[in-house]
Amino acid sequence: MVIGKVISETEIDLGNNFEWLSGTNEDINVPTIIVGLVKATETLLKRGREVKLLDRKIGQHDFWTFTRKEHRTHHANDLVDFRTYCYNTLVENVKYEFIDPLTLSDEVHTEAFDKVKSSDILISINVGDMVYMYDGTTTYGIKLTFYEFLNYDRTKLLSKIEGFSTVFLDTDEILIEYNDFMEEYENDYMYLPYLYSIKTQCPHDTYC
Repeated sequence: MVIGKVISETEIDLGNNFEWLSGTNEDINVPTIIVGLVKATETLLKRGREVKLLDRKIGQHDFWTFTRKEHRTHHANDLVDFRTYCYNTLVENVKYEFIDPLTLSDEVHTEAFDKVKSSDILISINVGDMVYMYDGTTTYGIKLTFYEFLNYDRTKLLSKIEGFSTVFLDTDEILIEYNDFMEEYENDYMYLPYLYSIKTQCPHDTYC
C-alpha cells in the first residue's frame, strides 16, 4: 500500500509504503512531496503559482522541499514531517467506540452488539485482552477480561465474534505484516482491521 509519494531527480527512500518517482504527469491520489526548488517551481508554474520559500505546502496534501544540497536542514526535517503527515492522514478519520459491559445497561449493550453483528462487512482481530471489530466506518473495541469478570467464557465469546465476522484476522501474521504501521502508531492495535481493509480493497496508489 502506497500512502505517500516523493518526486525528485534522485531516488529517496522513506521506507515501506512510500513510492519514489522521478516525475509524473498523472493525477496522484495520495500525499506527495516534490524535492528540489527547480522541480517545485516548474510544477507550480503549470498551476499559475509561484514558489514560496517559507510556505512549502502547495496543495491540500501536497508539499515541496529543498534538495539536500540546497538546504540540508529543511530537506531532512521536511521529509520526516511528510512521512509523519502521511501516516497521520491515513487514520485521521478512523472512528472508535469502546463497548463496555460494566457500564452499559443490558439493553444498550445488546443494541451495540446487534449493530456490530448486522454489518455487511466486519473485520475483527484479537490482540491480547482486546478485540477490535471494523465495520467499514467505525472500529469497535471490547476488553475480554471485562466479560470474564461477568462470567462470560472467553473462548466461546471469541468463537461467536469469529462467527459473525466477515474476516477474523490471524494475529501473528497481521502483526508481522503491519509491523511498520504499528511502529508509527505506537502499537495501537485498534488500527489493524482498518489498515487491513484499505490494503486489500483499495487501489495500489490510493486509499479509501
